[in-house]
This record gives sequence, C-alpha cells and structure tokens, in this order.
Amino acid sequence: MIATVARGVSALAFADLGVLGGAVGAFTGDLLRVRRAHVEHAMARAGVDAPAETARGMYASLGTSFLEALWLTGARRELGCVARFDAAARGVLAEVRTRGVVLAASHTGNWEISSCSVAQIAPLLVVTKHLSVGWVDAFWQAARGRYGVSIASASGAFEAARRHVHARGMVAMMIDQVPLRRTHAMELPFLGAPAWVDRAPAMLAARTGALYAVPVARRRNDGTQEILVLEAIAPPRRATRAWVDDTTARATACLERFILANPTEWLWMHRRWKAPPS
Repeated sequence: MIATVARGVSALAFADLGVLGGAVGAFTGDLLRVRRAHVEHAMARAGVDAPAETARGMYASLGTSFLEALWLTGARRELGCVARFDAAARGVLAEVRTRGVVLAASHTGNWEISSCSVAQIAPLLVVTKHLSVGWVDAFWQAARGRYGVSIASASGAFEAARRHVHARGMVAMMIDQVPLRRTHAMELPFLGAPAWVDRAPAMLAARTGALYAVPVARRRNDGTQEILVLEAIAPPRRATRAWVDDTTARATACLERFILANPTEWLWMHRRWKAPPS
C-alpha cells in the first residue's frame, strides 16, 4: 500500500506538498492527537511560548516532511532546488576532500531531504535503527540508496563508521535520541529535563581525527529546506575522554538553542527523556 501511495505522491509538484502535509499533520495532531499531550508538556517544560499553537505547527511540518519523503521515493531527483546549504555547511562538505567528517545529526527539518542532499555531494553512511516492519524498511532504504545514502545498524556500526570516515566519507550519528546503552552515554540538561546523549559521534571523531560537525535543518517560507552547521570542531591530535565529553555537551547545548529558536522544526513526539538500558 505504501508503494502505491508513494507513486501518487511522487507525481505531485514539490510546491503542492505543503498544503497536503498540513492536512496530514492536522489529522494526526488535532484529530487523532497522536502523542499530543506529550508534545505540549515537553514544549511547556522547555519554555516554548504557546505550546498548543506551536505543537500544531510541528505536526504540520511533520506531515509535510512525511509527504516529501514519499516524494523522494520516485525517480532520483536533483535536490539542489529544494535544499540549500549555508556557508558553514558548504565549508564542512568541502572538508570531505581532505578528511572524513562525523555529523552529530538530529531530527530537525526534513532529515530525509537533508541526508539525501548531502549524499549527492559526498558518500554518506547513516547509523540508525531499521524500521520494525521489514518490507517498509526495505522500501525506505531502497529509496535512500538511490541518492547514495547507506545504512549501518547498531551491530558493528562503529567499525563500519570508522572505515567510512577513513575512506573520506561522511558518517551521520544521532545525538537527539535515547542511546542503546547507558555506558555509551552521558546525562545532560536538554530542553528542561535531563537526557542521555550518545558519546559515539565524538568518540568516532576522536579516534579517527575526523571533523565533528553539528548539522540542523529548517523549513524556509517557500517550503524548501535550509541546511546549517551550528558547530564544526576539529579534534586535537590526542583527543581525551574529557574532549569527547566536552564536545558532546557543546553539541547538545547548541542543538537545544536551535530548537528553542525553531520549535516547530524538531520531532518533539519521540520519547527523548527516557533512560537507556544500564
């Protein structure tokens, strides 16, 4: 069924997806109220103004991102017209020619368009969980693969990421979701409550000498994506555990500032503040 829907959506003009996406978001957030109470509570705790109204904007953005992801599953498209990089992001992409890059990624903007846009410029490996429904996961990964995005799941991911960095590639690892294990993480303040943050991206940069960058994305008024880099940190020659911890904390703090400035552009729905297994 999802393949049939995707074919229909991929035939639409990109500019038409915003109106339809807003309707999908309203259906999900206002009618079905999927995790609506959680979203508004998290926004209020973080100090976001008008949580109910802001939540409505987040669901609209999320609905649009879902349709845009389906739009990507059609024929491979040149994404330069729907995604733009700021100067800092272009500088990080240029670094790939001389060294690997570790992206401390997050669920901001449309992360599918962002990752596919990056992969059109430099080889990108994304460390992420596979979807629980096998055929949906296979459909989604095939679409990503057409843009040059490869996926590494948890088992053996660090070694695969290390090889990819040494081959002058880019590796994206999430810092805004609950880590798989507490031993890999540190607890930091994040949007009004303690959250466990994965050290793995900073550890990978420390062990490989790769540039550590914090990219985010947000939707512009015309519906296209703007991809920015908030921080770009080069590890010292002998990076210590203290450097790893400090870099992880810096990335989390600058991501928090971006979210508070752009609260509709982050996925408040997920269970960010639960504890990982010990």
